[in-house]
Amino acid sequence: MNKRFMAAAAGALALGLSVPVGAAQADETAKPMDANTAATAVQHSSTGDPSQAPARVAAHWTPERIRAARPVAAPAPGGRAAAPQTHSLPARTGQGSAPVAGVAKEAKEAKEAADAADAARTLADVSRSEVWTAHGSMPATTVGKLYFDTPKGPSECTASVINSPNKSLIWTAGHCASDGNGHWYSNFRFVPDYHNGRQPLGAWTWKSATTPKGYLNGGNKDYDLAVLTLWPQNGRKVADVTGSQGYKFNSGYTWHAYEFGYPYDTHPARSGITGQDLRYCVGTTWRPGTWPFQPGQEAIHCDQGHGASGGPWLDDLQLSRGWGYLIGNVSYHGSESSDEERSPYLGDAAVKAYDAEKNR
Repeated sequence: MNKRFMAAAAGALALGLSVPVGAAQADETAKPMDANTAATAVQHSSTGDPSQAPARVAAHWTPERIRAARPVAAPAPGGRAAAPQTHSLPARTGQGSAPVAGVAKEAKEAKEAADAADAARTLADVSRSEVWTAHGSMPATTVGKLYFDTPKGPSECTASVINSPNKSLIWTAGHCASDGNGHWYSNFRFVPDYHNGRQPLGAWTWKSATTPKGYLNGGNKDYDLAVLTLWPQNGRKVADVTGSQGYKFNSGYTWHAYEFGYPYDTHPARSGITGQDLRYCVGTTWRPGTWPFQPGQEAIHCDQGHGASGGPWLDDLQLSRGWGYLIGNVSYHGSESSDEERSPYLGDAAVKAYDAEKNR
């Protein structure tokens, strides 16, 4: 256990608080594990540290810090898994959900206007990302900016609200939660439906986070995913306000997906990409290779770059209902000049990470 965690634990005990085990212990019981089982096991970080209390995290994010946030670097291309992926857990599917009726009159009115606009839209496949303009309704309300602190300063990624029993769960990339060298980031703050400086639904702060050991300890891109639970905001759980996306785990590699994010650049590079707009691509995903050539990943053609990390890939997104099924998340591009984007395969590691957070 590192000195920082021991100090936080001691301070919490002095205040009479219970201290979660945190990143010092995995959810798996101590037993011999093969390389794949060890990588898909998950580790948990928690706000047992009093400095991460909701009010303190909320106050931490001043307008100046928010403006100073920069997109976190994506995992470097190259490398390969230490062992071929295995996916032994059963496939699992969960549907999305609509916001709780009557959460806010203005949100309802905005949704009705956006629904009318969406009804007239037919979205063709597009790999050169475009701005998503239908704010105030799903799916935009379920996607937002995730702010957090790294040793380099205030940073940001993209995250999405995923349906869960606790109605408080968001999904992002592992490199948006950890440096891949055993260290967690901190002060997580999620702003759904962010656009051009607007925060129409407010912001939620983090309660806990989980990522696979395969990412936390070594930065293996095959496990570049993370799940966070959020505290309620003014008594409201995030999914009750925003609605939520469904998910499909261990269910295959080939989908027709929408991909969302807040990029500051593109691959290949082009001008006019500011990080202030929610952007999207639409296309078919595929499995790019077999072991040892990154078998645990998916690919899609989409040019969204830094800042889109963690953004959702959604299969069967029906605009009339606003939700689809999470089947991937933005991880990295193979090169600066290629629009081929990668996601970890949402298999055993995704199931375990989801299960670790769904009832917190």
